[in-house]
Amino acid sequence: MTLKKVVQDSSGIVGLFNVEQAAQNIYLAMHAIQHRGQDGVGLAISDGENVVCKKGLGLLSENLKQDTLNSLEGNIAIGQLRMATKNDSQLENVQPIMVRSHQRYFAVVSSGMITNAISLRTKLENEGLIFQGTSDSELLAHLIQLNPGSFEEKIAKACRMMSGAYTFMVVTKDSMYVVRDPHGIRSLYIAKVDEGYCISSETCSFPILGGEFIREVNPGELICFNCEGMKSSQIIEETETKACALEYVYYSRPDSVHNGLTVHEVRKQCGYYLASEENIEADIVVGVPDSALSAAASFARTLNVPYETGLIKNRYIGSTFIRPTEQQRMQGMRVRLNAISSVVKDKRVYLVDDSVVKGFTSRRICQLLKEAGAKEVHLRIASPMLKYPCLYGADSTAQKDLAAFNYTVDEMEQLFQVDSLRFLSVEDFKKCVPEASCLACCTGEYPEDLQDYKDEVKE
Repeated sequence: MTLKKVVQDSSGIVGLFNVEQAAQNIYLAMHAIQHRGQDGVGLAISDGENVVCKKGLGLLSENLKQDTLNSLEGNIAIGQLRMATKNDSQLENVQPIMVRSHQRYFAVVSSGMITNAISLRTKLENEGLIFQGTSDSELLAHLIQLNPGSFEEKIAKACRMMSGAYTFMVVTKDSMYVVRDPHGIRSLYIAKVDEGYCISSETCSFPILGGEFIREVNPGELICFNCEGMKSSQIIEETETKACALEYVYYSRPDSVHNGLTVHEVRKQCGYYLASEENIEADIVVGVPDSALSAAASFARTLNVPYETGLIKNRYIGSTFIRPTEQQRMQGMRVRLNAISSVVKDKRVYLVDDSVVKGFTSRRICQLLKEAGAKEVHLRIASPMLKYPCLYGADSTAQKDLAAFNYTVDEMEQLFQVDSLRFLSVEDFKKCVPEASCLACCTGEYPEDLQDYKDEVKE
């Protein structure tokens, strides 16, 4: 039997070590990165003797009520916010993944995607192991448990068996372990919180806890937090930094910092370079809430064109991007965004968005503006064309579903019913993000061999 390929999707992870009222505090830290996943949430907490896990489908506020948080004692905790894909939405895949063995109890949360997971799972299943779900964290838990040595050595050996992009945390009754893959594709940061530590996928988790930023977790690094403090080990020597460039475009909150650059400032730079190549005139600039607003404001400022709020977002609706059918996405978009007719009517509009993935959202937003009376809509995208799939856990879209893979710019203009369409060039995008960034979704140049997913990419 051939195992079905399941592309892991974006998520956010948070960990606390030696922080009082860890349950309440990790809730706050996770709330700051709720945008990274709205389909499942869970946390594991240790009181020094026992590791307890709570998880469920849906939002943080729907699953972890105050009564539940008050019942969870301990000062070590890990948690994950999960964005599911169509084939990856079962409760078994919501993390943390708990392991209860005669040796120890431990829990695992992860973000990213192990590209040789199919091969590893097949080998383990042939040896008699049983999997409940399809998450990489469950595979990781098995690999840790199977390897010999101390617990730290088990984790290190498991990492050396895996390829791809991953960050993960493991909590035992008295320790926490943190790891980042050797390419550093997925982000992970450390802050000091009173006498303890907070670790998160984004730095925006730290201020709410009064945390003081220390540094990022290095590629190929394993950090152990225990009663002796924080101990670092370089478990994979051959490393390079290829952090995901799309963190700046879409995934991260504007106030987060990656590689020393604020997401808001990078988006402003993208808007500036996008405007620098403009050759069509329009009356106003409208940004798509929320992740395109920084680029849109910069675009308007560069061209000296009025920036207007022409779209209103309903804050209580989740992302339409992951809805399984086109009809559901269109229905969700009508509820999620509304155009302000008095702003756009009879106007030539520059519509600035962060990216085009499948194109459903772009098409509907352009329709909204036309229905509201816009005379012309000129769609401007503050990132390059996404022609290749992300196989590192940031986006689950198959290449065959990517608009930029299937259509030329002229064809997308017709599909979206816009008067013109232009993307930020790869060359200008490289001026905005760190030199050592992963741009595989734009260029097709992946940092490493794609292992089990080689056939997912076409030229």
